[in-house]
Amino acid sequence: LVVGFCLLLGACSSLSREECAAMSWYNQGFADGEQGKGPDASKGYGESCGEYGIKVDQGEWQRGYKKGLELYCIPELAYRKGRDGEEYRGVCPNDETFLRQFERGHQEYRLAARLGELANAISQNEQDIYQLEQLIRKEGDSAQRDSYRYQRDRALRRDAALRDEYSRLRYPPRVIE
Repeated sequence: LVVGFCLLLGACSSLSREECAAMSWYNQGFADGEQGKGPDASKGYGESCGEYGIKVDQGEWQRGYKKGLELYCIPELAYRKGRDGEEYRGVCPNDETFLRQFERGHQEYRLAARLGELANAISQNEQDIYQLEQLIRKEGDSAQRDSYRYQRDRALRRDAALRDEYSRLRYPPRVIE
């Protein structure tokens, strides 16, 4: 279980002798293919296991990898992979169909990420405006109060710009055909 976890996450730098000896190269190839890893993914195993004189069964790994890719490369699943922000490494034989769906999903992922950034920026800016308004109320020095007002006005303009961008992205104009 630990071996599979290390290999799936790529977090372990090398495999032990026991892990290399017990490895099901077909299953590892299948897992690598199902994750959309590149065809050179087995090189790392070869380097790790080569230290112990154990060779990767490339035939078994390739056989498993091809079966795993069959699952990874289903165009109907490509949209979800893109929407979830996964990286695509160009491994699918039906690349054009897969990529079209993946890009559609990835475009939604980028939009959601930008909307999240904007929402965070709006929230932070609202806090800044509130703090500046508190400072304006408490400040006795008129020059400093004017400085705070200037900063608040800039923050208000920034707030309007952020909200405009958020609305434009969240509610794009619809073209009626």
